[in-house]
Amino acid sequence: MPSITSHHLFVKLVWLLVFVIIAAFWTTVYYYAYNFPYYDDFQSIVLFLTNYIQSDSLSDKLMLFFEQNFEHRILPAKLLTLAVFLVTGQVNIKILIILGDLSLLGTLFLIFKFFLNKQISLLGFFAIVCLLFQVQHYEDTISWATCSLQHAPCLFFSMWSFYLALHRKNVFWSSLLATLALFTSANGLSTIFIVIAITACSSIPKLHKMTQATFLLFVTALHLLTIKIHSGSMLDHVVNHVAVKSVLLLSFVGQLADTNYTSSIVPSVVLGFIFLFPLTIVLKKFFDKTLSDVTTMQWFSITGILTLLFVGFLIVFARGEMPDFDGYRMDRYKIYSAFFGIFSVAFYDSYWTLSKAGSLLKMGVAAAALIFCISSYYVYYDKITHYNREISANELNYNWSKTIYYPVVFEDVSIENNLDFAQQHFLLSDQGRLREIVRSIDWGKSKASIDATIADLPDRFVISNAKTNQASPQADELYIVATDAVDNQPKYFCLAFNNYVRSVKGFYTTFRKSVGTEFTSTIYKRKLKPGNYNLFLLSVHGEKTVSLNSIGKITL
Repeated sequence: MPSITSHHLFVKLVWLLVFVIIAAFWTTVYYYAYNFPYYDDFQSIVLFLTNYIQSDSLSDKLMLFFEQNFEHRILPAKLLTLAVFLVTGQVNIKILIILGDLSLLGTLFLIFKFFLNKQISLLGFFAIVCLLFQVQHYEDTISWATCSLQHAPCLFFSMWSFYLALHRKNVFWSSLLATLALFTSANGLSTIFIVIAITACSSIPKLHKMTQATFLLFVTALHLLTIKIHSGSMLDHVVNHVAVKSVLLLSFVGQLADTNYTSSIVPSVVLGFIFLFPLTIVLKKFFDKTLSDVTTMQWFSITGILTLLFVGFLIVFARGEMPDFDGYRMDRYKIYSAFFGIFSVAFYDSYWTLSKAGSLLKMGVAAAALIFCISSYYVYYDKITHYNREISANELNYNWSKTIYYPVVFEDVSIENNLDFAQQHFLLSDQGRLREIVRSIDWGKSKASIDATIADLPDRFVISNAKTNQASPQADELYIVATDAVDNQPKYFCLAFNNYVRSVKGFYTTFRKSVGTEFTSTIYKRKLKPGNYNLFLLSVHGEKTVSLNSIGKITL
């Protein structure tokens, strides 16, 4: 009796789900990505293109492409930014995010090529689609242009380089892609050595091997000798607290079990061990002299796991002498968690076809991946919308008061000159929905009010409403708006933090969460100019204002 997984209706259902999952992801990207820079974007996009346009020297323009961004050089991101500007006459941050995300489709195409060659099953391919096109990695694919142009593209260049090397394809293109990975992110450094190792073990002419190794090592040495590392002595960082950092590294590998939501580090450590176990299998085959049993798909997965492990090493071991129990869990690194899962599924897939139990396990993995993909929209909705709201607020704050409020740690004394130039010459923003909402409000005529507590601390104001107050029935978003007490014009736009009402059914029918009845908002004094301000609570539902309530006054 044929397996249900080979039935034509089942196959059609799987392919339908593949297209639905990919379409849902891209719809989310398009809806929540916002056309305004955020954090690193001001340096890697705004400042770069501003300096490029203002520079009259060809050599200075060329040097801008190789200036470092923290410990990275981001050459492809700058080239793409310039290309968009030259073609369209402007730079749209949302378009840059979408272009960066195309690397996910490029990587999926590689996996699809293995599928066509029958080196991975349909259910294995389906599980990979679920892990690749979920939204746990929203910082890398939805909210932040610099991350979108850096992390996934670096993996894209690396994996294509490995693919060409493993298939004995053109050495030139394999080397070029490895070099692009190196100049996309510091995380691409391992790609150079992995590609050299793959080529060294191949049957191509020795002269080609030597030429490739010489070229790649020369470029890498030049890169490393001309970049500044800001985090101190690397050796001291690596050799201290090795045991604890090793556990954190396993947890980093298994961050699909996000420790920001689980009550224990154990699930991520266990998952990390499972994801790294393919390395043990290959090592055992090496000692057993049975490496010929390892398929090209499995070697491809091993190279992916190794380059990801190098990223984890940099994040967990190399950044500081003491273990950082929080840094490795940041959502900007969740793209690597997804790829650990992807390469593990790809490696194990051939073992799951050896028995009936293996087939059941394969279906279980595919089902788990689908559940994870679907649930990620509910779990990370709060954070996705939070970023969208922060960036929207930044645009309003800059237009009103020349202030970039979020993230609070962001400081750039030259931001006004650079961003003013950018908005005049290439950074043309859209008419955002929040701008449309606040444009129609007459702030001086608001009569409604609610009770709120305003705590005046040395460096901030902390605002919260009374627990008995209803902030706004069925509101989707809450904001605190500070208006000038003299002319009643809005000056600062801050987020009010609140708990979303828990309703899984409601979310998957409306794709929204309503806020709870309590809120808090922190206004940092160093972000505001001296003056007297009236405070309002702005409650928003959908695309319209629900209510505007006065909540008090502050003085700086």
